[in-house]
Amino acid sequence: MENKINFSFLINESRGRVYLLWAVLTGVGYTATHYYQHPNINGVWFVLSAIGFAYMYKVMPLRVKQMKYVYMSWAVPISVGLIVSILSARTELLPGLLGYLGAYWLAIQAVGFLWNGLVDSPGIWYYVASVMNGIGAISLYLSESLLPVQYLLAGIITVWSMLMLWLYRTDA
Repeated sequence: MENKINFSFLINESRGRVYLLWAVLTGVGYTATHYYQHPNINGVWFVLSAIGFAYMYKVMPLRVKQMKYVYMSWAVPISVGLIVSILSARTELLPGLLGYLGAYWLAIQAVGFLWNGLVDSPGIWYYVASVMNGIGAISLYLSESLLPVQYLLAGIITVWSMLMLWLYRTDA
């Protein structure tokens, strides 16, 4: 018995394209953040997120309750995350968070993956991604030596999570 990956199916299926798009968007975003650590980077993340959510809105049948829940499982955490990131970069309300935004975003994504798994069964691969992101967040938070490369590490973990979902959840 031969197990071959059908890449044309993975690329042609809308769920697969959503995972691939988010892999590209987050990879670009985290790499840009690593090289351009300035409050204006939140504008880049806003645009990248808008592109991802607009595409999801276009291809997801949001009239189906489950798809609406999947959409919201990401829209809510990312919106809250963006607001908190902007507040930490532009105000003195959250002064300690600014140096740990890579870890913070991995924690936000861990919540999104967990929530997504709860509303889109079987959720095992979302739970795996949630744990990976959670461990990454904790590791970055606890290890000061990783902070200079926190955005690159967050990007690797996030892209890996999305590609794992692309391979294992697209046919669901």
